[in-house]
Amino acid sequence: MNLPTFPFTVLDTETTGLIPRVHTVIEFASVRIENGKIVDEYTQLFSIAEELPAVTKALTRIHQNDLTGQPTFLDKRETILSHIGTDTLIMGQNVGFDIAMLKGAGLDISDRPWIDTSMISSLVFPELDSYSLGYVSTLLGLHHEPVHRALGDVHATLELIERCWKRLQEVPEELLGIARNTGKRSAPAYKLFFSSIPVSTKKKQPAWLKIPHSASSRSTGSGPAAGPSANYKLQKPERGVVDLVEEPLEPGFLQGVINACSEDPDTIHWIAVKNLERTVRTLHIPKHARILWPPFLLPDTRIAGDFAHQESFTADETTLAIKLAWYEPRSRADLPIHGNERFVWNGKTACTDTSLPYIQQFTELPHTLIIDHRQLLAFLADPAHAAHNALNEKTHIIIDDASVLEETATKAYGWSLNLDDLRAAAIGDATLIQFTDLLQLWIEKTRAMKDTFIITQKNLTTPDVHGLVEQLLHLIKKTLSPQLSSTLKNLHHFLEIEGLPQRIEWIECRQDGGQIIHSVPECIDKILRSSLYEKFATTLFIPPESAGPLREVLPPQTSSRIHRAESLLQSCTLSFSSPDTLEHTLTNPPKGKTIILMPGKHAIEQVFITHAESLEEKGVTLFCQGFSGGQGRFQSEFAACRPPALLLITPWIFEGLELPPDSLDHLVITTLPFDSPLYPTIARRSLHYKNPFLDYALPRLEQRLFRIIRTFCQFARPESIITVTDERLETKKYGKEVKKYLQSLIPSSSDKKNQMELF
Repeated sequence: MNLPTFPFTVLDTETTGLIPRVHTVIEFASVRIENGKIVDEYTQLFSIAEELPAVTKALTRIHQNDLTGQPTFLDKRETILSHIGTDTLIMGQNVGFDIAMLKGAGLDISDRPWIDTSMISSLVFPELDSYSLGYVSTLLGLHHEPVHRALGDVHATLELIERCWKRLQEVPEELLGIARNTGKRSAPAYKLFFSSIPVSTKKKQPAWLKIPHSASSRSTGSGPAAGPSANYKLQKPERGVVDLVEEPLEPGFLQGVINACSEDPDTIHWIAVKNLERTVRTLHIPKHARILWPPFLLPDTRIAGDFAHQESFTADETTLAIKLAWYEPRSRADLPIHGNERFVWNGKTACTDTSLPYIQQFTELPHTLIIDHRQLLAFLADPAHAAHNALNEKTHIIIDDASVLEETATKAYGWSLNLDDLRAAAIGDATLIQFTDLLQLWIEKTRAMKDTFIITQKNLTTPDVHGLVEQLLHLIKKTLSPQLSSTLKNLHHFLEIEGLPQRIEWIECRQDGGQIIHSVPECIDKILRSSLYEKFATTLFIPPESAGPLREVLPPQTSSRIHRAESLLQSCTLSFSSPDTLEHTLTNPPKGKTIILMPGKHAIEQVFITHAESLEEKGVTLFCQGFSGGQGRFQSEFAACRPPALLLITPWIFEGLELPPDSLDHLVITTLPFDSPLYPTIARRSLHYKNPFLDYALPRLEQRLFRIIRTFCQFARPESIITVTDERLETKKYGKEVKKYLQSLIPSSSDKKNQMELF
């Protein structure tokens, strides 16, 4: 094998969970390399005192009887150390987790030099959509045997290191010098790793080092919206009158709108989309159109230059600094960013709305602009923003996917702070690190172990908050980077008690441990009216028959007109069935690829425990949200695997899914996806209605069902099937109305149009 010549050990563990000292190591495996050759291989199972959790059995295929009679971990502690070696660099896929679990079990090697191979693979395989071992093994054809076990992961990781080492030896001397220079200022592991790469004799830059997406200014996406589509010509409404266009399920609808707008030089069309990064990957951007990136997706070249010359780097800063130099991204879409690098990007390199690279986007504009929802709404409400110089009587604001306008406007008019971003920005500044620690202590004390905690006046009048505000005001007066200054000002807004009665504030603790604090306005309709509807010609794309229940974003006194864009083909079939259809689908999986929408994590867990092994025996690949990595990982692996395959996710994750067109055969909706009534904004705004369920919850449900079906149509094969199994469609009065609505979205085959009707 073509491997580094320095001594290193690849290791992996299987565990009963994710938390050190709470969960237990049940298997360890390692392979030690010296002078580029394998000199040692070791694997061992361990007995544990407690019963093996059912989820662990399903994940690892290790059962209780496999552990019976095995030694304990501590019995083998010294043996494991001898196999790791005393002077080896430790490597592994997400190996920081394994090192933490080993420490929790009684073997502390955290002071040893180590490198996460997923970060190295993200550096040299920019074309991949995910860097999970399963996905990388599939795409690169790695030998991943035995599956589900620690030694199988070690074998695949070692082969991945070989592939990475091969590509690193193709890097031109100049770029390799940048990596070496950055490594010298990093941890000893990175210094050793990059200094050991042989200098390439090739002068030509390898093809893989080119920017992978090239989406900064133009996109030629291959998604469903990028194919041939008609031009949907929109009539610009008068200012003060909002056009409500009931959009079709047709995947090419947005592309058709962009095409038509680009051919209309008399109007400046600002087309706002919900998820700009995701959307542009599916579009072809015409000649007279431009993507306007929000500041957090653009690198601030001046600040990024300061970042590159730091005296020292953390591991995540090291790989990000090298990527910035190698790939020279014009936006984050051009960068193979991975793992915690995103916190460094947010905290140390991204633009703010006053950064020059961001402001320069608004000069010499074409007449069609594609922009993010939140970005557009935020600067429309800020008269000092540079974009206002480009807004005039020719402006036509088009908001795609306006059924989520409540959510995006809420975020645009709010303040938030991700504690991981702040901590990444604080590295190297002792005062900031101390302040961040105090803020986290206050968050932990205040939220009292709750995943979501609503902030009240009482929470903001404590001595702890007064102390934080005092330190915060002192920090804001210091000379700070624009990113950090903006972050701290958001925090100050959050801690101010004066505006709390008109706002909703809460602390959110996510499943990955990340903590975010939010402060948003309770009412957004008046802000939308004064900053958007009254000033500019506005068109909103909404689901069919949803013009009435838009009260949170469209004040009753707003004049509006309703249009309908007829769709062309409905390639899917809608069916209704009983709840036992789910069990039948799991025990007799259909051919092709099926997505099953589940109500929550617990329901997914039960299916995973019950069916994972039996499905594997049938040759069916099962992916489950929460048990198959993050969204990027499971959607990439699901897209790459061979059918038959099942993916179990929640409806809220499904709306943001990215898959190839013509790749899905079935969609099963097991439960009507109502909003959680306990979510802070939903709970507060429900109080605006005499009948919160009928006037607020039910319309939002129908809008979500439209978005779910439209998402499925983007990826569905011809003659695909959508099955809804919620028994409330038959047993509840409101359920029968929902069923009628679904049937109106997908007419019978005799009602389907043979050609698209333009409006």
